[in-house]
Amino acid sequence: MKKTGLIFDMDGVILDSEIQYFKVHQQMFETLSIPLDRVQYATFMGKTGDEMWTELITQHKLPHDTESLLALEHELFQQHAKPEDCGLKDGVKELMELARTEGYKIAIASSSSLEKIKRVITHYELKVDAYTSGFEVPRSKPDPAIFRLAAKRIGQAPDACIVIEDAANGMIGAKQAGMEVIALLDERMPTQVLHHADHVVSSHAAIGEILRNR
Repeated sequence: MKKTGLIFDMDGVILDSEIQYFKVHQQMFETLSIPLDRVQYATFMGKTGDEMWTELITQHKLPHDTESLLALEHELFQQHAKPEDCGLKDGVKELMELARTEGYKIAIASSSSLEKIKRVITHYELKVDAYTSGFEVPRSKPDPAIFRLAAKRIGQAPDACIVIEDAANGMIGAKQAGMEVIALLDERMPTQVLHHADHVVSSHAAIGEILRNR
């Protein structure tokens, strides 16, 4: 089937934010005396913050509740990882322009809040046809619902869509939604499980080549 929809994850695919989140979490883990398990941390990427902290509170018997850790995380993100300060990943605007010339409808499917997604789109003047948040569906990634909603909003069948993801949770959800998956690697981040990806690349330029060669 001809692919006509291109769905971007936001953090780590559009916005160069995952590395900043990682640094904040390293700081928090050290303060909370939580050992940094890079394999486990990779499983948190693509999920919402409350899911990560709930798991860690239970695992390490932390004397904190999820709400207080989320509040501290938010405060640190505002200091060190504001969307407007993170910058875009190299080549993302060029890739969006190429996709549009190739006839793709473009969407964002992010576990972040709608408010943050709108901030990123507005600040960086991104030209997208639709966006979806993990807060709009009963369960966020790795559940496929967010991807199905994104496809619906751009008027495309799930099997006509390609998803670009940097996290295994997103890759799993996209495959369960019946979509083709491109994994975008970042050597600065913990290694992801990639067997759900149809393609593995390390740059947006390489994704452009995949689109051109269809």
